[in-house]
Amino acid sequence: MEHNKRLLSLDLLRGLDMLLLTVVGPLFWAVNKAWAMPEAVQLQFKHAWGGFTLWDIIMPLFIFACGAAVPYALSKRLDEDGWATAAFWKHVLGRFALLWFCGMLVQGHLATLDPLQISPYNNTLQTIAAGYLIAALVMLVPVRALRALVPFILVGAYGALLHLHGDYTQEGNLAQVVEQKVLAAVLPAGSSAFKTHGYTWFLTTLMFGAMTLCGAQCAEILRGKGSNGRKATTLFVLGALLLGAGWALTLVVPCIKHIFTVSFTFQAMGWCVLALALLFVLTDVLPCRRGWWLVTLYGQCALTAYMATHFFRPALDACAKTITQGLPRFLDKTYMPLANALVTAVLLTIVLVIRRRLRGVRPAEPNEQEQEESKGTASDAPAFKSQLMDGAIAARFQIPGMESRPAAAPQDAGESASQAAHVKTKLKLHASPEPATPSVSLEPIAADAH
Repeated sequence: MEHNKRLLSLDLLRGLDMLLLTVVGPLFWAVNKAWAMPEAVQLQFKHAWGGFTLWDIIMPLFIFACGAAVPYALSKRLDEDGWATAAFWKHVLGRFALLWFCGMLVQGHLATLDPLQISPYNNTLQTIAAGYLIAALVMLVPVRALRALVPFILVGAYGALLHLHGDYTQEGNLAQVVEQKVLAAVLPAGSSAFKTHGYTWFLTTLMFGAMTLCGAQCAEILRGKGSNGRKATTLFVLGALLLGAGWALTLVVPCIKHIFTVSFTFQAMGWCVLALALLFVLTDVLPCRRGWWLVTLYGQCALTAYMATHFFRPALDACAKTITQGLPRFLDKTYMPLANALVTAVLLTIVLVIRRRLRGVRPAEPNEQEQEESKGTASDAPAFKSQLMDGAIAARFQIPGMESRPAAAPQDAGESASQAAHVKTKLKLHASPEPATPSVSLEPIAADAH
């Protein structure tokens, strides 16, 4: 496998996570309104205080998948010695600012412009931003063994603080105590952000960084040397060890998603690593790379899907109700929530298709050589023909019958004129009476989604 080869399994991992959050979940609750599901099934789509449900894996999996993209996105922005370049910091800080801003729009109520409603830190996108920054800093550590050790240090420090101070109740845990003190220091009195509903963010950033680094370490395994089978085996073993450790720790530490206890985090990372290993086997070892179009779409446009579902959901729902307004004449009103949810899912998919097309279709920007050519006058025609014969433009537009040749060394004016006359003579000798019009391919190249 090439060092920076794009992995379909990473797109699929994000795509499955986004489909669960933005499509499967809303459809489940719509079905539940028509046909009440058993309580045990409903519990799998809720966040309970204690235990581990299907819905609990969404946020850790999103953080893990974004962490897995870090080595691919940042390694090419380091210099030959592994030091951060200006492009490195521009990318990291730009991504951090974008995710933090979007997070405040989604659940931070930034659009209200009301200081009593705005919350500085309470969204998954902001946890990804914090984890991304931590992972970027750790990536600058030159020794891989030390990079692999950092997430365990973060988990150990956070777990020890929670276990040694306070308890694991919703109001008495240390993470919640720290949360309230920080909010009291930065928010005005009477702010609604003090009601955290048991979720913590500031101290728990240690765990967000650890989960991001877990994804980054798994990506380094996939980018490393060795066969695909050996890499998959390594991931399966690592996932099983993490999952087993999480189950064992529940004997001492409760499994609580709201504050990301050590037992919960180990279980979540175990499932994430196993899911990545399974997808890697399916798509890169076997490989089964057909039929993933919808999942890949949601994986490549994960941020758009998240924002459309959370921030622009009222607009999608309004469009869906407009489209289905005539269905009550033929369909019982009990099933209308399901019909609206299906139409909303279709509309969201259309939005993502448009988003991917807009990102992939970009007008080609001329390089410096072409810009200089465009400024030329009629007297520059011989030089332009010489460049054409050298293959620069022939290779770019795939003109049949013309092969690119390496650029010739600089010559004096006499040699250039002699060579141009020689080429002109050869063209006259080999020219066909009715030359065919060359076909020009202007297919745009899809941009990398990582």
